[in-house]
Amino acid sequence: MELNRGDICLVNFNPAKGGEIGKLRPAIVMSSLEENSMLDTIIVIPLSTYIEPDALPYRYLIEKRGKLNQNSDACIYEIRALSKVRVKEKLTTLSSSELATIQNALCAILG
Repeated sequence: MELNRGDICLVNFNPAKGGEIGKLRPAIVMSSLEENSMLDTIIVIPLSTYIEPDALPYRYLIEKRGKLNQNSDACIYEIRALSKVRVKEKLTTLSSSELATIQNALCAILG
């Protein structure tokens, strides 16, 4: 499966440790197509259906669309690198403005 930056895919986050996000859930692919084609891992931001209003830069609301059946928060502070074998299927894709907002929020967190 071709994975592009901004794709939202179903990802298996188990096993989780401590306070990490776990279970099978949607996640935003943040690594580029070039990186994804060369490496065995991808960088993702998990989504949660627990919505925290006005929580930028830590969370950002993604409205349901395509195969993403519920409004979800992108948990930007939970960014992770995972094996591509954890990716199950593509659900939808972010708009360029949504992706830019998330990238800017990530930069703000990382300082």
